Amino acid sequence: MDRLSFFLLRRLRHVQRREVRRLAVRNGLLMMTTAIVEGHVIARYLPAFDPSHLTGEVERDRQWVRDRLAAFLIDTPRDATGRPDLLSAAPVWPAQLRRRSAENGPDDGALAYAVRVVAEAGEVIGIKTMATVLLLAAAMEESGVELRDLIAFLRQSAGVFSVQVSVEGFERALPHLVEDTPFVPFGPYVGMAADFTFVDELWSYVEGQAKRVFLQIPVSQTYRPSRSAMRAQLLWALGHGSPVLAVAEADHGVPDQVDLTSDVRLTGGGISVTFLADLLEAVYGAEAVSRHDRLIAVIDAGALTLDDLAIAIRPGRSILSSIEALVGLAVHNREERHNEKDKGEAASSRRLITQSPSERAMQSSQDRSGKGDSAAPSAGNRRSKAQPTGAEVINPAPADGESPGEGRPPLLVETLSGYGAAKDWALGVKADLVDYLSGDLAWSDMSTKLLLSGPPGTGKTTFARAMCNSLQLPLVVTSVSTWLQGEYLHAVLDRMSNTFAEARAQAPCILFIDEIDGIGKRVSASRQYADYWNSCVNKLLELLDGAVKSEGVIVVGATNRPNEIDEAICRSGRLETHIEIPRPDIGALAGILAHHLGADLDLVAKSDTQAGVQP
Repeated sequence: MDRLSFFLLRRLRHVQRREVRRLAVRNGLLMMTTAIVEGHVIARYLPAFDPSHLTGEVERDRQWVRDRLAAFLIDTPRDATGRPDLLSAAPVWPAQLRRRSAENGPDDGALAYAVRVVAEAGEVIGIKTMATVLLLAAAMEESGVELRDLIAFLRQSAGVFSVQVSVEGFERALPHLVEDTPFVPFGPYVGMAADFTFVDELWSYVEGQAKRVFLQIPVSQTYRPSRSAMRAQLLWALGHGSPVLAVAEADHGVPDQVDLTSDVRLTGGGISVTFLADLLEAVYGAEAVSRHDRLIAVIDAGALTLDDLAIAIRPGRSILSSIEALVGLAVHNREERHNEKDKGEAASSRRLITQSPSERAMQSSQDRSGKGDSAAPSAGNRRSKAQPTGAEVINPAPADGESPGEGRPPLLVETLSGYGAAKDWALGVKADLVDYLSGDLAWSDMSTKLLLSGPPGTGKTTFARAMCNSLQLPLVVTSVSTWLQGEYLHAVLDRMSNTFAEARAQAPCILFIDEIDGIGKRVSASRQYADYWNSCVNKLLELLDGAVKSEGVIVVGATNRPNEIDEAICRSGRLETHIEIPRPDIGALAGILAHHLGADLDLVAKSDTQAGVQP
């Protein structure tokens, strides 16, 4: 193992043990005093238990601490704000372990040894974390970047860092190392993915403590910001003193606008036999690795991922078992990739053989259009065939006719009861639409985006159908659950894009998105499945911004849970108008019943009067 890898792993262990000591102080296992030495505040830890139980054999003493004092090495529960829950039960001291206050207590060496054993007993370093550090060290060596230069740029308020390492899982693992461990200096940090302009400070108060914000550029995700959006994000981050980090895996390059402006650019290869030997040495020691170096040399290291390393190498497992698992996983991965490649080539060949050039051209044309001739609604239908995205297009009922098959006037915004501000908004859009169609009003000057919220059953979908009839515009109906029916992320994002494309093709029209809270909120980049949900939110933001430029599309989103929607979705230019539809009162209920009963209302009232019921 080279000096840089050894140093970085040593730092990783140091910061982990420092956190364990601080946790032990909070839980009462250790005591801490401070002293000022040459202007620096120095912490001195002392055991709160009787250290005479320790034997001096490190492995045995670590296990003794784990067996008897494990409760003191577990972090306290957190409340809803992320702060320690002070009402939770504190660990219980075994009576025989309380520290004795004898005059001739243990010497300083015994006390220091006890503190060291506590820190090592509570240390838990994940294999993926160790592997990420080693890959980072290898990238620094390969790129010729000195550690002192990297630290100098980290100290600056707005450094730009580009890291490209050809290992599956690295793009998520590096932000996890930055955010969830104190390994990187001048932190702690919290990463914000694309379009996080609601953060306006260099430091943000997150989960009960101040954290330094850095912008994480999506690279391998299906969603990537446009060049203009990328430039805006970079300008905002650098203008507010936030660092920028772009991490790329195999076959995915760092965006040019980041790469060309990077202060530090790191490029590393994949997992090699030398890398595996260093990782196994960090876990089992150099002597164990030297005894099995021939077995390690035959591992197909390039076929492994970071997840494979975490599965195969585990604390307490023998090195021989770990090596055997790595060999098996590498063989499995190679076979799986070959099978996928063969299936793809076979499917492509079958399509080329069974279709003539004219058939392929016709199929391509239909795919681009998204619908055939049968998708066009007939003159007597309000509802057209469902689109490839799962969206449904509903045509308005004739303004001077009746609802087909219902024998009553069509549902109109003008006749709705109990909708309050939503009704006023829709009527305002109707008036503006007349001016827009006559050329007296620009589309950008109209209020064309609305978020409707309210409990289930308050008529949000009914409101959209009434707008369709009142404005005499087609209604494109979809929902987030329809978008999420895609098997993979790229399919979900394609459904979202194609839905907005269908709406633009129908313009002027109304696009109604139900269950919009299902898209969720953006989360820290190190959270599980963060890239999936952040990509969905970012794609919706991009599409809502694009709808501003696409004249004729009125966007209405509906939700039962407005608090579950990302704040950026409700910002200016997107669903900026938010109206809550309450449950109907007595007057509104009377109006609703009058609409649905229609001509039968007089008959019902007459029968009630005859029965002695006052109307």
